Amino acid sequence: MSKNVGQALLDIYVAPKQVFNILPEKKGWSWIALLLILVVNVVGIWYFYSGMSPEWIVEQQIAQAAHSMTPAEIEQSRAVMGQMADKTGIISVAAILVMTPIIMAIMALYLMLVGNPGQKRPYGDWFAMAVWSNMPGVLNMLGLIILVLISSDPNLPLTTANYLSLNQLLFGLEPGHAWYAWAENFNLIYLWIGGLFAVGLHCWSGYSALKSALLGYAPLLVIYGLWAAFI
Repeated sequence: MSKNVGQALLDIYVAPKQVFNILPEKKGWSWIALLLILVVNVVGIWYFYSGMSPEWIVEQQIAQAAHSMTPAEIEQSRAVMGQMADKTGIISVAAILVMTPIIMAIMALYLMLVGNPGQKRPYGDWFAMAVWSNMPGVLNMLGLIILVLISSDPNLPLTTANYLSLNQLLFGLEPGHAWYAWAENFNLIYLWIGGLFAVGLHCWSGYSALKSALLGYAPLLVIYGLWAAFI
């Protein structure tokens, strides 16, 4: 088992069972993990946008939506976006601070609903599992920071923030393609998070490896499966 929070922050990537086995006894560790996730994501997103010119941000946003807009609508949108472009970093940071705990709370509710038939645990335990299962996102954001650091031009495509998406890694679809939004939003980090859900459920609920994997990946399969079905 992980002996301290520092070791747990490493073990969650290489030996997650050790973290989940000790986690119910070390609930305070989860607040440190949550703080780390928030800090790294805030710093990463702020750094990503900080060097961009407002004009670049507007043109990038327009490029994402222009395929479904008339020329008049594009000009109107450009004017509106131009007023907010220099605040994009602040808005993105605020969204992270608000949405991250909410999303984790929803994940925790799902884990509690599917995990408690095997072993009754309080919601706080499942929230801790949700937090630690999202630690791969820290590596994802550190990767983004490195991409910005090594770039010779701070005006990077906005899609760079999602550099591990299926679209950017495999498909290269352009905005307007029927599958663009689906492929651009499917980040490979989600597979790692689902895998950690599976490990946690296996440790806490006594489910088989297969059942744990099915439950761990079920949200991903349902969300992206239904999305794909309606494309």
